[in-house]
Amino acid sequence: MTPEPLIRLEKVFKKFGDRSILDGVDLQVGQEETLVIIGRSGVGKSTILKHIAGLLSPDAGKVWVEGESVPDLTEEALNELRKKMGVVFQYAALFDSLTVFENVAFRLLRDFGLGEGKARDVTAQKLELVGLNPDLMDLKPAQLSGGMRKRVGLARAIAVDPEIILYDEPTSGLDPVTSEAINDLILDMQKKLKVTSVVVTHDMHSAYKVANRIAMIYDGKI
Repeated sequence: MTPEPLIRLEKVFKKFGDRSILDGVDLQVGQEETLVIIGRSGVGKSTILKHIAGLLSPDAGKVWVEGESVPDLTEEALNELRKKMGVVFQYAALFDSLTVFENVAFRLLRDFGLGEGKARDVTAQKLELVGLNPDLMDLKPAQLSGGMRKRVGLARAIAVDPEIILYDEPTSGLDPVTSEAINDLILDMQKKLKVTSVVVTHDMHSAYKVANRIAMIYDGKI
């Protein structure tokens, strides 16, 4: 872990209407660390992820990622920072109308300007990395099991070779065997890709298995 944390939140406050969600959150994540955030539903775990990704701005406080103040970035600079991030959404959040290839390569084609041939090569490599056969590339998400969709979501997150991966309830809705496979994949990604990860979960088995540290959010604070 480096002395200067890769991700840092300082006294972050966030309200939605009259409801206070984050009430002065302080949080640090070191380089190549896997930090797990736990807490009950609706306490602000995913809200923290959205602040790190620049999808939300704090009402007060600071959010720093790789030494940059996220709320102060221009749209262009924020997009550049997001190129260093991969996000694994709850329930995979794949585009139903697109094939596995089009889902995994979405940002490669849109944001990085890769040609289709190169993007297919990268997609095949990432699918293999998450334990899927590249032959699945032309299938639609509806033709896959829940666990396979989660793996495709992870392949999409790592397609851009991110330095940071944000996981939102990665084992939610999965059976115990598939959940264990996803936990192993999170550990594998950290080991093979040397990424920094923030995992939001209420699955305590998963938290204990993948975390270097665990932060619990309660009453708007860590």
